[in-house]
Amino acid sequence: MKKIFVFFLLTTAWMGHAVNNDCKEPLKEIMKVDKQPETHVHKKVLSNGMTVLVRVVNTLPKVVLEMWYNVGSKDEKTGEKGIAHLIEHMIFKGTDEMSESDINKIAHDIFSGYINASTSFDFTNYLWKIPSHYWKDVLPLMADSMKNVSFKEDHLSSEMKAVIQELKMYRDSYQRSLIMDHMLPAIFTGHPYQYPIIGFKQDLWNAHADDLREFYQKHYLPNNATLVVVGDVNPEEVFVEAEKNFGSIKPNPDYKKETFYFHNDLSAKQVTLVRDVNQPVVMLSWVVPGKTQQVDQIMDIVALILGTGKGSLLKLKLMDELQLVTSIEAFSFLLFEHGLFFIAFEPKHYQDTEKIITLINEQIAELVKSGIKKPELTRAIKKAQMEYYSTLEDIESQAYEIGKAFLATQDENYIFNYLQDPTPELGEQVRTILADYLRPEVMHKGILLPANEKEKKELAKLQHISDQEDQKILDMHVRTSPIEEPRLAETMKPRAAQAFNFPHAKTACLSNGLNLLYYDNKNTPKIDIVIDFKAKSFYDPAGYEGLNTFMSSLLSEGTQKYSAAQLAQELESRGMSFSAGPGKAVFSMLSADFEKGLELLKEILLHPRFDEKEIEKIRHQLLVNLKNFWDEPKAFAGQLISECIYKGHPYSKNSLGSIETITKITKKDIINAYKQFITPQGTTMAIVGDLLDYNVQEVVRKIFGDWNGEPVKEITFPVVVKQKPTEICYPINRDQVVLAFVGLSVDRKNPDYDKLLLFDQLLSGGALGSMHSLLFRLREQSGLFYTIGGSLVSQANEQPGLVLVKTIVSKDRLEEAEKAIKNTLRTALENITPSEFEAGKQAITHSLVSNFESNQSTAEAFLWLKRYGFRADFFDKRGEQLAKISLTQMEEAVKKVLNADELITVKIGRVDKSVKNAA
Repeated sequence: MKKIFVFFLLTTAWMGHAVNNDCKEPLKEIMKVDKQPETHVHKKVLSNGMTVLVRVVNTLPKVVLEMWYNVGSKDEKTGEKGIAHLIEHMIFKGTDEMSESDINKIAHDIFSGYINASTSFDFTNYLWKIPSHYWKDVLPLMADSMKNVSFKEDHLSSEMKAVIQELKMYRDSYQRSLIMDHMLPAIFTGHPYQYPIIGFKQDLWNAHADDLREFYQKHYLPNNATLVVVGDVNPEEVFVEAEKNFGSIKPNPDYKKETFYFHNDLSAKQVTLVRDVNQPVVMLSWVVPGKTQQVDQIMDIVALILGTGKGSLLKLKLMDELQLVTSIEAFSFLLFEHGLFFIAFEPKHYQDTEKIITLINEQIAELVKSGIKKPELTRAIKKAQMEYYSTLEDIESQAYEIGKAFLATQDENYIFNYLQDPTPELGEQVRTILADYLRPEVMHKGILLPANEKEKKELAKLQHISDQEDQKILDMHVRTSPIEEPRLAETMKPRAAQAFNFPHAKTACLSNGLNLLYYDNKNTPKIDIVIDFKAKSFYDPAGYEGLNTFMSSLLSEGTQKYSAAQLAQELESRGMSFSAGPGKAVFSMLSADFEKGLELLKEILLHPRFDEKEIEKIRHQLLVNLKNFWDEPKAFAGQLISECIYKGHPYSKNSLGSIETITKITKKDIINAYKQFITPQGTTMAIVGDLLDYNVQEVVRKIFGDWNGEPVKEITFPVVVKQKPTEICYPINRDQVVLAFVGLSVDRKNPDYDKLLLFDQLLSGGALGSMHSLLFRLREQSGLFYTIGGSLVSQANEQPGLVLVKTIVSKDRLEEAEKAIKNTLRTALENITPSEFEAGKQAITHSLVSNFESNQSTAEAFLWLKRYGFRADFFDKRGEQLAKISLTQMEEAVKKVLNADELITVKIGRVDKSVKNAA
């Protein structure tokens, strides 16, 4: 959930190298900000030692409240590994005053909000994101959860099963996270960071409510907690309410955190994993300082210089020039006490791995020897600045970064101070980090290799043994009690959504057919452009699937004026970014660069180079992407479903294509696709951001007025025919099985769409991801799965969408899960109360403002209205439209499309390959 955030509060006390004076003056210019948003965080320490941090952001009537506890998995003792994470799950399952259903019902049905939680090695945090007129009501619930969680043994039984499913889910992530999970124990031997956050099965099996209660009472203290509130609030009011709700909770003045020793040896370790995958992955890692040492901002600049963005040194060298890798990425993974810096790559040919590693080390050595050049530093800082502005558009990200940084540094303004205090020594600080830490002698390696047929059989044996162990133990943890009915929630009533002035775009149409939508949003000094082209991936000719993706990927690989490397430098040195896919392009820039940005966007769209060398580079990348796609069951499940539901229909096409189609596509094919698909005819450009004093229509006409092209040919869509119920089994070696139920639904403009959308809210949580839904209640009762989702209008657009319910489940519980989910679908309408139905309406209405949380989401909302021909006041009237729908009308609409016994069943995992009629 959490994106990388770049910090700039630079400290130099630990630095030992001389300053590179060449970077001083340019850095001041780079960091100069024309307009600085309010960034102050208000702080108060309550009488019992609890810290409260408040940041006012009143762009939307939303508030995020996060409770941070300075305790994580590193604080667990031997025999209780995973207990911190298990407590995180149990916090929402009732207190002395609240039943296990109360928090979910209150958060979603009453507040129309969203709740979540996360556990790290160093901390645990609990999130509430709610409409701003409910924030005061959240505080007593948070306070109750600090001291009075019930930890009932019966509830633990079902939740433990869900956590075991979560553990299996993480083990099935056969990419970087799997490698990292195995590298940490090797690197941090003797330190708690060596143990997985989710714990060990043997410890979880033996955990009891008293064990959780003891850990909870020891660490969940006001003087070990920080409340972060970001949104439409008054700081002084927050402080008063916090004292009123939390002030009476007694602290433990003797509480003291344990310190841990880590013997950082001069050693280099290697971990090699063998799995049922198609593409090898290599990760290099070095131990670096942790967040408490306040070097994370420097580590992010290191990542940006080395391997983040098309203009980074390693991408230019290894992807573009030498084409030895199909992907490479650099990033930091900073825990509080220690951190790791990673460089991950996918070799084009595995036998070149050592050569690639040598080149990486040579690049790092060259930076240490010669220093950081001004263009490299400028590019990194500008990209970091744009990432910062993007974070200012997201109150949830801000709350997370404020809380995490405060626990590590005790500075509530840590993430904001860099704009006020740019440090000229940054280039030399980066050089120092590289010299002191990123040395080849202490470089660790993690390698993921494809298994041969013999090893695949061995993996299957190990998984079978694991399944049997799980089933034997978990059969002893059976929940016998029904889910508790809400108590406190029954005393509360939802309130109507607050008035909000939804943004309305200004419109224009150029003589060449280009439609223009624009809106002046002064929240941050940046501008985002989203372009909607008529030709989507389903326009690919038969036998040339993936052509639109191929062509779109090449747009940023050089133009008539710039090579791929020059274009990357032109864009990224200004903090600009461009990305494109079938039917869509996105461009971001600082507001001051609007005209220059449009000129570069024009160069990209109107004058692509389509160089043969770049074509072959992208071809290899797409072929690797296909391998990765078919290695991830949760990803390719959607393709199997589309091929089944949309047989013979353009929607059955895979936007990535296939090995055969990507291999045979020629330069001529790509140029023809470009001429057909990239045209102003039927294209809409949405521009949102701080437009300053620009005359947007005039500037766009001046730059794009001479763009010409032919109209995109219309596609005649065949009628989508409802398929007979079948069972599709796709074998792949994974711990869990993807289980999906699929049927045909309605298109977006069907009169029943809104009625089905309301049902989605009640079935699976809908717009807010509610955990007080029919499917989540099944999870709570049974622990059959960790995650489940569903919709009756999935992918509905101009063509009919899908009925889709999807989860992941252990093979040993597959049959049980299949029966339970089908039964839930059969009885769904019987289990919806009038109050829940009305709450669903409120939830969707409250969620509407989230469409305007950022520049890009606002632009996409405008494009969405244009696409379907909806009125400009659609969002203003949305609540009124939903209010008119009755429970009976919803039930009638659902019965037309949902019949559990007529759905297609899809299973992906350790199953025998088959397609057969459902029983």
